[in-house]
Amino acid sequence: MSDETTTAEETSRRLAIAEMQVERSKVVMESLAGFCHALGQPSTVLLSSIELLKMPGVDEETKKQVIDMCHEAVLEIKSLLAEMKTRREYVAEAYLAGKAEAGNMISLPEWRDKAPPKASWDKN
Repeated sequence: MSDETTTAEETSRRLAIAEMQVERSKVVMESLAGFCHALGQPSTVLLSSIELLKMPGVDEETKKQVIDMCHEAVLEIKSLLAEMKTRREYVAEAYLAGKAEAGNMISLPEWRDKAPPKASWDKN
């Protein structure tokens, strides 16, 4: 009987280890998803701003505003990278409010309420 008990205990221990590994993998993926979500906003500002600057006939005032927006977006990215580098605790929240099947993402309250920089033509 002791061999059967040992085998059952070993199987139970292996299952517990496997469950922990799955949970760790899930947390890593949720962390990456949250990071990508937070990084996406300033990256979109950069991409659309650069595309605008490449258009012919953009006046100097618009260019200045767009360059300022790019600068703000780069500072946001720098801040995000610094925060993620030092973060040791994460809070998962539903990616789509009330839609558990959509999965979770890491909550970054420092960025959740921030709006992207607005240009003067985008005030309304």
